[in-house]
Amino acid sequence: MRSNEVAKVAGVTVRTLRHYHQLGLLPEPARTANGYRDYSAADVARVLRVKRLASLGFPLARVGEIMAELDEPHASATGALDELDRELALQIEHLQEQRRIIAELREAQIDPDLPVRFGRILRNVAGVDILDNPRPADRTALLLASHLYTEEELQELETVVASLADLDLADDLIALNDRLEALAANAPEPERTALVEESLATLAPLIDRFDARNWLRPDTAADHLLDEAANEDLNPAQQDVYDRIFEGIEAIMRRRAEEVSAAE
Repeated sequence: MRSNEVAKVAGVTVRTLRHYHQLGLLPEPARTANGYRDYSAADVARVLRVKRLASLGFPLARVGEIMAELDEPHASATGALDELDRELALQIEHLQEQRRIIAELREAQIDPDLPVRFGRILRNVAGVDILDNPRPADRTALLLASHLYTEEELQELETVVASLADLDLADDLIALNDRLEALAANAPEPERTALVEESLATLAPLIDRFDARNWLRPDTAADHLLDEAANEDLNPAQQDVYDRIFEGIEAIMRRRAEEVSAAE
């Protein structure tokens, strides 16, 4: 039988037959005088065996081994089936977990490319929908943070977001952010200094709830990547103001750490 005839009888494609050959699951048959493969009944039976075992869930990479075991005298498939059943049970558990996550994403209206916990945190920001049409640079930063934040950083983010509502700071922070985004590249030094001081004063109640350990630990490659994303598209004046705000926060964190150390 030729390849197309075998494919038709076995219910596979000629491409599938070639794949079986490449994997070593199907030996090369004899060829006719004009060079066509000439499959025997045994070859067709082997194709059907491969197809059957694959349909049960055995990976093709293991099908050859399984068939060899089954061809041994007095062979039993019990061990292979038990192993396959355990693997399928794990796959089912994984699929159920995926469905649970999808349900959470739907319920919270979170983008599927964001982890559920991070998405829920952002959805809880009072007075603003951070996920609603963010700028490309902001979206990049959010996506990076959602996957790169450590457990400690996520816990701090949850605390900060909850504090925004407690402290009623959302509107003030939005107003400050609008001013920062409107800052001209050649903004004079007094304007920059005033904006830094006002920002730190507004943030003061929130800074009190920051975790100094997250701010004072050595920077990682992930931190540098997040900084690069967050600072993209900033003009020189905006970059200067942002840098000075973060430097001010770090200075507060250092003083707090020193005070804690002295008290101990």
